[in-house]
Order: sequence, then C-alpha cells, then structure tokens
Amino acid sequence: MSDPALLHLMKPVAAALVLAADDPEALAAFYAALVEVSASPGFSTAHWRVQLPGMGCLELYRPSRQRPLPQGRGRLAVCLKRPGDRDALELWMEQALALGAQRCEEPRQESFGCEVWLLDPEGNGLLLLVSAA
Repeated sequence: MSDPALLHLMKPVAAALVLAADDPEALAAFYAALVEVSASPGFSTAHWRVQLPGMGCLELYRPSRQRPLPQGRGRLAVCLKRPGDRDALELWMEQALALGAQRCEEPRQESFGCEVWLLDPEGNGLLLLVSAA
C-alpha cells in the first residue's frame, strides 16, 4: 500500500455508540454512574461523552430542533456488562432504578449469564448483563 491516496485506510478506526437525548448532560451522568466513571463535555453544551471501560465511548447529544428524534425504545439498546452473579445483577439493577431507570422485566438467568432489561431515564433500551467470565 504505497499509494498515498490509500494511506487513510491504514489509520485506526474508533467506534462509539451515539444516543440522542433530551438532556444529554443528565443522561451522561446516569450512564457514568452505572459504569463508575465521570462524564465529560463534548463538542458543545448539547454533547456529552462517557468512556465505557473496555468498550469505547458513549456519545450523547441533543438532536437539532430542525431534525427532532422521538423518545422510545427501538431495536438498538445499550448493553453494559461486568463479571458477577445474580446477586451482583440485583445490586446493579437497584442502582440503575435509583438513578431513574425503569424495569421492563424481571432479571433472568440465561446460558451466557444473568440479565435484566431496563429503560434508561429517557426511555432507551438498556440491558445489564453479568456473567462469570
């Protein structure tokens, strides 16, 4: 690859989750508390970031008034994972509920770990998952 026009292909690519929010600062604080980090301001007052340990970055932004996005649970959800068992999941879920999340269903054991589906404070899907590995 000695062609200068193709050199950009060799640069690393970063991935992020982008989540629209009515109040990006408050929603960033919610996710930051769940993963025990600090939220940081982004490009403007309508943009916040949460560094997800081992997962990249969660970018939260307020959509333009010219292009609003309705709230609601779509098919895409944030999944936060950590090692643990059902008791650890129950504690984590209680933390999320105290921060403003809503439970969609009861926690359940699956072959890959224990999970619970929630809605974050703005109604976005959130899956908390704990497993032995």
